[in-house]
Amino acid sequence: MASTVHLPDAPAIAGLSFRAIRGEEDAAALHAVHVGRMAHDAVDPSSTFEDFPSREHLQASLSKAVAGDQQDQWLVAQIDEHVVGYSQVECWPEGDGTWVYLTLGWVVPEWRGQGLGTAMLHWTEDRIRRLAAAQHPHEKVEFAANASSTEKEATALLLHEGYRAEYTVLEMGLDVSAPVPVPMLPAGIEVRPALPDHYLLIAASIREAYQYEYDGGRFDEGLDPAAYVTELSEPKHDPTLWQVGWDDDQVVGQVLSLIESGRAEVFEVSVRPAWRRRGLARGLLSRALHGLRARGIDVIRVHTVADFRTRAKDLYRSVGFRVLKEFPRYRKPVT
Repeated sequence: MASTVHLPDAPAIAGLSFRAIRGEEDAAALHAVHVGRMAHDAVDPSSTFEDFPSREHLQASLSKAVAGDQQDQWLVAQIDEHVVGYSQVECWPEGDGTWVYLTLGWVVPEWRGQGLGTAMLHWTEDRIRRLAAAQHPHEKVEFAANASSTEKEATALLLHEGYRAEYTVLEMGLDVSAPVPVPMLPAGIEVRPALPDHYLLIAASIREAYQYEYDGGRFDEGLDPAAYVTELSEPKHDPTLWQVGWDDDQVVGQVLSLIESGRAEVFEVSVRPAWRRRGLARGLLSRALHGLRARGIDVIRVHTVADFRTRAKDLYRSVGFRVLKEFPRYRKPVT
């Protein structure tokens, strides 16, 4: 039996209790929380960015948490034996030396507005304070939380609790009625088939492309080329979808796409700084979109940070994408 957790400011709801996770057996109940909020929160089932984990993803996450003895970083809320919400904590370092502790949490709509989400957030913040003191003493630490533009109650809660949107991610979808531009590459640039021997060069090109996007490394989660090569080598990836631009023996830009569940995500669009403002990104992206459309894919998504210096959102608009939803990323100092 998972241990019971006491929340000091829990609302007086008959049958309400809290506990740590039990393991993979909780996956179905936690997935049901997301299914239950789908209509109310206007969750987009075709999104490639929105928080809507599958049951299989939850099983893997729960198994990993138990194996790593991290059950105390998850909190499950239930009325009698029915799960009505849960939260979890994730942590990573950013380029400026800040350790970010992210709270992910959801409550089914019928139990919102009674203080349940507030109590869970307070408990999670207290847990983060203790984790940070043990794991990263004397280092800069920050709370983080997410809420999309259609998660109205979550947004109101975070603002009330002192969180502030520090940057916003845009998810954009391709208008299938809009003509995709004819691909044109700058002189001297050629596209070659992506081979496993090229993956490290592609990863290095991506890392260089983003190195100046964030002032002082703020919000930069970094990219480990070796780890990225491992990720690109996963069976889900089809390198025949990728468009990689070469200038002689150098990889100078890349547009990488992935098809899953009948939809496509253009998950990487980047050009090294010295090769920008020549139309390379637009040319590679147009080639990628023509390739996806040729395979009969009509749902094509891309996401970008609204205020990137490269003005990527303008590039995407120019080839037929439009903004579908905004995902503000909230932060708060740890006190």
